[in-house]
Amino acid sequence: MTPVWVPDPARIESAALSRLLRHSGRQDFDALRDFALADMEGYWRHVVADLGLRFRRPFRQVMDLRGGVEWARWFEGGALNFTDILLAPEGAKDGDLALVELSESGARRDITRAELCREVEAAMSRLASLGVGKGDRVAMLLPNIAEAAVVMVATARIGAIIVPLYSAFGPEAIATRINAAGARVLISCDGWVRGGKTIRTVGTLAAIAVACPGLETVAVFDSLGEGAPEGTCDWASLPGDRVVEAPALDPNTPWMIMFTSGTTGMPKGTVHIHGGFPFRVAHDTAYQVDFRPGDRLMWYSDMGWMVGPWQICAPLMLGGSLVLYNGGPTSPDALELLRVAKAADVSHFGTAPTMLRVMRAAVSELPAELGGNFRTIITAGEVIDEPTFLWAFQQIGHQRTPIINLTGGTEISGGILSNIVLRPIYPVGFNSVVTDVDAAVVYDGNETAPGEVGELVLRRPMVGLTVGLWQDSNRFIESYWSQRPGLWSHGDLVVRHANGVWELRGRSDDVLKISGRRVGPSEIEEAALSDSRVVAAAAIGVPDAKSGQAVVLLVVPRPEVPDDGTMAEALREHVARKLGAGLRPREVLIVPELPRTRNGKILRRLARQVVLGEPLGDLTTLENPASLESLRAATEAARLGP
Repeated sequence: MTPVWVPDPARIESAALSRLLRHSGRQDFDALRDFALADMEGYWRHVVADLGLRFRRPFRQVMDLRGGVEWARWFEGGALNFTDILLAPEGAKDGDLALVELSESGARRDITRAELCREVEAAMSRLASLGVGKGDRVAMLLPNIAEAAVVMVATARIGAIIVPLYSAFGPEAIATRINAAGARVLISCDGWVRGGKTIRTVGTLAAIAVACPGLETVAVFDSLGEGAPEGTCDWASLPGDRVVEAPALDPNTPWMIMFTSGTTGMPKGTVHIHGGFPFRVAHDTAYQVDFRPGDRLMWYSDMGWMVGPWQICAPLMLGGSLVLYNGGPTSPDALELLRVAKAADVSHFGTAPTMLRVMRAAVSELPAELGGNFRTIITAGEVIDEPTFLWAFQQIGHQRTPIINLTGGTEISGGILSNIVLRPIYPVGFNSVVTDVDAAVVYDGNETAPGEVGELVLRRPMVGLTVGLWQDSNRFIESYWSQRPGLWSHGDLVVRHANGVWELRGRSDDVLKISGRRVGPSEIEEAALSDSRVVAAAAIGVPDAKSGQAVVLLVVPRPEVPDDGTMAEALREHVARKLGAGLRPREVLIVPELPRTRNGKILRRLARQVVLGEPLGDLTTLENPASLESLRAATEAARLGP
């Protein structure tokens, strides 16, 4: 395994992680990680000091496990309001740029730190006029506009709890989450433009009001110029001049309920606290992503996914700025996000592997002006295949920009595995475990040997870990702690290699077991993607009388590649040559698109259910419903299914 990027002395010296090494008196990353695992208390005291994470009252203890490992409490004895740090980090000035908002129309809005503070104070006043106070839940259905950041920060600052909602959800999915959280107020807008299409919220908001009897107020920003719909109130008309206190809070005070969907049942409302999520994303953005004061982050996402709150909290807490793009990621074409990032002078560009695959399918070579513009490239959310990684490294990074591959999840706020800029970076893999995270790979209750696939677990809680599921403690234990008592079961399939590099192989509920061999779907998908005709792939397992399971491979060809009827068989043989005859797909289905979320995650569960003719589970995160019909047609043509 050969690295594609090796840090030079200048990058190592200037890295935020090197600053922490100096602060803690450690010589190298291995020594720092040994220290963090042996002494979480000492490690986090150095982090708090190095990042300027201010408390209004000092804490006595970083982690308190008296209630059990499942119910850790954080920074006991302390008091804080994390928005103090976000609004006024050490060294920041009033005139510093805090936020850049760009839209599909080409409009741009720059907001300084002083202006952000005034907007947050006005929003606190408006929330208070609606009766919102400490502990109240405020749902938020907004696109990537500055007001989303303002509402999120103002809600946290008064001690209330924000409930971000995915902007593509339909009324039923939104109502389910609002009712589950017990939100009193919903903040939205009259609509937005995405991909050239105007999406109005009037019908959605009316349906939500009927379905949510506990919802007292729907307040609406005038984003399209059409005003607040009947039955809602105009946000701007609420009084914005009242002085509202920002209380000192126990670090274990909730500030956000972030819903994540399971494979079955109701969505899970992960609870995040003032001394958790914000600290974790500040830590990981500084030390894993190498973000420093004055840097600028753009990580296109939706406010209803964890990257939305991440990109609001982390850069502002670290003395930098964020860029929000209110528009479609592929309008007018697949390179639009790179244009936006260049126009906004972004230093740190984040995106999902699927978006990189879309870019790669559109152009083999980027226009010269769109490459080499970033100091760091970030990718997360799913497995990235080697051809796409190398394309991004060569075309976007000009072979000199590190790609920080990161994997974690909504439940843990940040990352578990990551690249760092102090070590060489390899395609696809992760060159480290996040510094303070005690992770292992297990199968059947035992740690796996190097090179074996297993499930990723945590051997102790970590700062940022969800403190529970909203009003559902039994499900919290059942989902994460019951499978292996004392260990957090994360659900990711990983491999740890002998050289210390880790690889993500998919989700544990996507694992295939063929003739007794456990195989992560990404291994098969990467083999398919090594064929230059393929732009996307998903491997699923179907019952097989001989081997227990067989592989069905779903592939999306490049648009310019005609299918003369031989591609499916050629891909079967291609995968067999790469991985061996035992992993030859039983069937290859050629489809125009794969079911995915807006963030680009492939929904293998839904694909498997369609192929097997099973009832479909939760569809609320599905971005492209037409993909299910094309997959169903391909399945019927191949005579698969029950």
